[in-house]
Amino acid sequence: MSSRLVRVPAPVVPGISDSVLDLQSNLLYVSGVYVPDPEDMERSMRLTFGALEEALHRGGTTFSSLVRVNVFIKHLDEEKLQTYRRVRDAVIDTKNLPASTVVGVHSLYNNAVLEIDAIATVEPQAASILAAKHRQV
Repeated sequence: MSSRLVRVPAPVVPGISDSVLDLQSNLLYVSGVYVPDPEDMERSMRLTFGALEEALHRGGTTFSSLVRVNVFIKHLDEEKLQTYRRVRDAVIDTKNLPASTVVGVHSLYNNAVLEIDAIATVEPQAASILAAKHRQV
């Protein structure tokens, strides 16, 4: 196991890392987050951004440090895209948007309607604290 990688365990889904921090680059790679609520797309999107915020926090960073997001939306159409943008713009600084990709998909894990994975920077001090907390021997 590389000592430059710190794996933060997933709190809900077993068998994956919630995120992985590369101590050399101070980049946090967040696994796809989702909240299944197929009945209300906008609510599902708000809750998914909340889950992303929690994952970023567990990794020692925030929305303001996002450098890239990949968004997967089930049965993407113009209405869902506009809803996504409206929800995103309410939580992420629109003057400093991360690089992003939005992909329409046929299905997602656990009947989710939206899944987001992300890459964010982590300040060196926060990275050191996270490494000490999750150091794997």
